[in-house]
Amino acid sequence: MYSFFKNRIVSIVVFLFVIFSFVFLPVSSLAADKLTDVQRSMLLNKPGVVFISHYDTVNLIIQSSAGYPQLSGKTYTVESGSMGSGFVVNPEGYILTNGHVVKTPDKSLAYQSIVSATDSILKDVIRAEFQNQGVNPSDADVEALMPQVIQEVGGKEQLILAFFQSYEAGEVKVEKTKTDIYVQQGATLSGKKIPVEKGMKADVRAVDFEGFTDEGEAIGKDIAIIKVTGSNMPTVKLGDSSKMQVGDKIYVIGYPGVPTFMEFLSKESQLESTTTSGIISALKTMKDGSQVLQTDTSITHGNSGGPAFNEEGEVIGVASMGAVDKQGVELAGFNYLRPGNVALEFLNEKNVKNTQGSTDEHFRKGLDYYENGKYRKAIKEFETALRLYPNLIEAQDYVKKSQEGISKQNVFEKIMDYLDVTTIAIVLVVLIIIVGAIMYIRKIAKKEKKMEEKVEQLEHDK
Repeated sequence: MYSFFKNRIVSIVVFLFVIFSFVFLPVSSLAADKLTDVQRSMLLNKPGVVFISHYDTVNLIIQSSAGYPQLSGKTYTVESGSMGSGFVVNPEGYILTNGHVVKTPDKSLAYQSIVSATDSILKDVIRAEFQNQGVNPSDADVEALMPQVIQEVGGKEQLILAFFQSYEAGEVKVEKTKTDIYVQQGATLSGKKIPVEKGMKADVRAVDFEGFTDEGEAIGKDIAIIKVTGSNMPTVKLGDSSKMQVGDKIYVIGYPGVPTFMEFLSKESQLESTTTSGIISALKTMKDGSQVLQTDTSITHGNSGGPAFNEEGEVIGVASMGAVDKQGVELAGFNYLRPGNVALEFLNEKNVKNTQGSTDEHFRKGLDYYENGKYRKAIKEFETALRLYPNLIEAQDYVKKSQEGISKQNVFEKIMDYLDVTTIAIVLVVLIIIVGAIMYIRKIAKKEKKMEEKVEQLEHDK
C-alpha cells in the first residue's frame, strides 16, 4: 500500500513539473522577434528626439542709397528660417539643443535676410534707374531686365555680397521684429501626421551662445534650453561623457536637412528621425580650452543640437559642428560633438533636472511584454503610455504589432498570455496543496477503514 501511494505522489509531482516547465521555460512560438540591444536602445530613445524649426521675421531698412534717393527708408519685411534637432531632458517639456539652433547671430541674420530680399531689392533698384531716366516701367519690363543685371554684376552670389557689404557699411539696417521656434516630434492628428510646418511653440529659457568667430568657432558653450507646454513627454538620459574613449561606438539621432527633405519622400517621412553611427575618432580641445569629441559619424546641417548616444543608450554628446575647408566646403567624416557633461552642467546651473517619467516607464514595460509574447499586457502598457502622451507614435505602432501577435496565437499561447508568472506559481502551489490534502485525507480514510476491518474481524473471531 505504501508503494502505491509513493508511486501516485511521484506521478503527480512529475505531472506538475511538466506543467511548470511548459509555463516557465521559454517557448519559442510565444516570443516576438527579439530586438538587439542597440535596436531596443534606439527605439526607446527615438521618441525623445525632436525636430526644431526657427523663424525670424526681419525688417531690412534702406538707410541711404547713392543715386536712388527714392529708396531711402524703404523697408523689406522678410522671414528667414533654419532647422535643427534637440532632445527632451525632462518630461515637463524641457528640451536641450545647440545655442545656434535657436539664436541667430546678427551677421548671419542679416545675410539670411538679404538673401531672401535680394530679388525685391534688385527690382526696386531697376525701377528707380528707369525713373531717374524719366520712364515708369511695367513689372514685365523690370522682370525682363533682372537676368541681364545679375549677369553684369557677376551672378546672384556677387549681388548678395554687394548688398551685404552695404549692410556692413551701415547703408542697410536689420531690425528683428519676431522670433518663432517650434518643436515637432512626429505627432499625429486624427490618424495623420502633422506637417513639419506646425508643431509646439517653444520658449527659449537659457542660451550660452554669442555667435561665431571668423574661424567658425562658437563663442560660448553653444548650448540652449527651450521649453514647450507639455507633460509626460518621452525623454532621454544623459550619461558621463568623460568616460568616452577613442574607438567607442556612438549613435546619433536627428533631422539632417538633406535626407529629411528629399523631394521624392512623402511629407510624413519628414517626421521620421535619422539614426547614424560611428566611433569617437579623437578627443580634441578648442582654442578657448573647451573639449570636443571628434567623430566620423555622419552629421550635417539639421543634426545640430541632436543627441549622440553611447551603447548603453545614454547621451554623451550634442551634435554641434562639422569640418570645412578654406572654401567653406564641408569635409565628410570629420564632425564634432559638445560633451554631454557640458550640457548636464548647464542644466544643473539652470535648475533643470534630467529625469524620465511615466511615459518612458510604461513604454519600456510594454516593450518587455511584447518581446516575451505577452501581447495583451503589452497593449495595456502601450495604451497607458499613449494616454499619458498621445503623440507617442512608436507606442501606436506596437499596439498594432501586439494585436497582430494576438491574432497568430494558438489556444495554449492565449492562455499563457492571460496569465502571469505570479498567478501561475500561486495556482501550482494551490494545486500541490490540494493534491496533498486529498492524498492525506484518503490515507487517513484508508487507515480508519483498516481499523474498522480489524475491529470487525476481532468481533467475528469472538
